[in-house]
Amino acid sequence: MSFRHKLLAAFLGLLAGVLGLSLLVIQRLETRRAEDELSAGLELTKTLFDDILLQHDRELASSLKLLSGDFAFKQAVATGEPATVASAAANHRARMGADLLLVTGEDGALLADTRRARPEAGRKAPALMRPVLEDGRGVSGIFVLDGEAYQLAAVAIKAPDAIGVVAAGFRIDDRFAESLKRLTRTEVSFLVDGMVAGSTLSPEDRTALAGYAPSLAAAPRRLTFGRERFLAVASQTRPPVAAVVMRSWDEALRPLRSLQKRLLLIGLAGLAAAGFLGLFIAKGLTASLDQLVTAAGRIAEGRYDIELRIPSTDEIGRLGRAFADMARGLLEREKIRSILHKSVSKEIAESLVSRGQIELGGEEKDVTVLFSDIRSFTTISESLPPKELVAQLNDYFTGMARAIDAHHGVIDKYIGDAVMALFGAPLSRPDDAANALKAALAMRDALDALNARRAERGLPAWKNGVGVNTGRVVAGTLGSEERWSYTVIGDAVNVASRLESVTKELGAPIIASARTKELAGPGFRWRALGRVTVKGKTEDLEVFELLGTDPA
Repeated sequence: MSFRHKLLAAFLGLLAGVLGLSLLVIQRLETRRAEDELSAGLELTKTLFDDILLQHDRELASSLKLLSGDFAFKQAVATGEPATVASAAANHRARMGADLLLVTGEDGALLADTRRARPEAGRKAPALMRPVLEDGRGVSGIFVLDGEAYQLAAVAIKAPDAIGVVAAGFRIDDRFAESLKRLTRTEVSFLVDGMVAGSTLSPEDRTALAGYAPSLAAAPRRLTFGRERFLAVASQTRPPVAAVVMRSWDEALRPLRSLQKRLLLIGLAGLAAAGFLGLFIAKGLTASLDQLVTAAGRIAEGRYDIELRIPSTDEIGRLGRAFADMARGLLEREKIRSILHKSVSKEIAESLVSRGQIELGGEEKDVTVLFSDIRSFTTISESLPPKELVAQLNDYFTGMARAIDAHHGVIDKYIGDAVMALFGAPLSRPDDAANALKAALAMRDALDALNARRAERGLPAWKNGVGVNTGRVVAGTLGSEERWSYTVIGDAVNVASRLESVTKELGAPIIASARTKELAGPGFRWRALGRVTVKGKTEDLEVFELLGTDPA
């Protein structure tokens, strides 16, 4: 393909990608909106279901309290007159609008059951009524009687001791589900131990819902019944009955489908128009871009001495001149970079290169300084040949450097066995103090790993001390035109060095100043060491031992 055709293809591909991405974003946003609306509606239905159950509880408790306190009713229960008790139970059930009313005698046998004309002789009361007869306290909840779910309440009949129990309730069935659907326009089903006890769904969909029962939860979930999808939420607030509320997912997404079709038609028309415009633009660009392509190839090969002759004064002409200027700048920076990489760290080199030239001078800034050296190094150096000492030191410095680099630190210099590292120069970060402390902990781990390797070789373990301080310093290139270095100077540097020197005296491998601790924020474990006097300072410093990190 020619460049013109590639440019056209890229142009059309970009537009097609934007169109596709727009459709995808709209779909996701609308889908999320529909899901949020459906979820809100389902949550409302769950809340309404719970409110209705609470209202039923209050109605049942109030009605049963009146009935259990009726003198004639208590006398009928006490004398065990089934006909009188059954008549009173039927009348009261009708007045309170309940679906069921049960009455037991003092022995727990049923005296009245409004579901039957006459209770079976010797038939015992349901299990929920027996504790009420024993301790006299009322109960309420959802229970299963003879395979049907009821919301029941039961109270004791006292004269003054318990002489029986009266219970009433509402059936959890299709009629109850339909009443909820009329209020919320939501499909409602009730599951009892995985079986559908009441529902507004068709018989086929009820069977499918029973199959989903084990995996239903309080979080919204999509279910498929036939060709239609629903968003469903289960409520387990009244075990053993679970209320499942659903709304049609496909119906909620119909406006989205219509919008997507309109956007697709508009996008296709836009692509056709953009194709003709892109072909015209690509044809005009081809001639001038050939030179830029050639120049780019030379730069890719590392040859920055290029010549561009683009006579036009439009954007392409300005691009050509800017390209030539860029090549000259790259040539100069490459010369500087090749020199700097041999003498300073990568971060310092890149900072100096970004200025375009090296100038002596500095700037004031807040920097966290870390000093570390090996304890008893003089004794160690006296016992090793120079070549072996250098080899072991390089092994030590390698681990320390990796720990510092991993936490955005810059090694300023090596001073014998000591390391001076900067956090915040030349580049500042909001978490420089925290990074310095993490680097100190990483250096401790690196030293542990080094000592493990030394132990395998029969070498003694090394110990080091680390001092960390944060303060105002002057950072920049110091020296002369012939010989210079990038470093930081100031009281904060001296304090960091002094803190490292007192680590052995205080018995703390890592010591930080109060300023560093404050700036680092939470996430570290500390031990307060009190106030110490360091050389060169007239005032005592409050210092802390860094013990480790604390994710909490």
